[in-house]
Amino acid sequence: MNYITFNEMIEVNGLLEEKGLNFKVHLRDACGKQSCWIEPLGNCACEGRYEEMYQVVEEYFRRKGQKIEFDETKLNFFAV
Repeated sequence: MNYITFNEMIEVNGLLEEKGLNFKVHLRDACGKQSCWIEPLGNCACEGRYEEMYQVVEEYFRRKGQKIEFDETKLNFFAV
């Protein structure tokens, strides 16, 4: 099982901020299974930027050797 660390959360959130993407990624851990959720930091500031945010998040974890999958809402994801 792949694990996502708190340091990775800090790094990916830093990348989002650097790129002016107003989203924050959070980590939740329950009974040995991790998942992450994406918080849009304002409706207007995020509108039209979701695809760019998904690309940044996916690319970050790909470079770390991890594959992630989003759920049907695309606001939650987990490492596979």
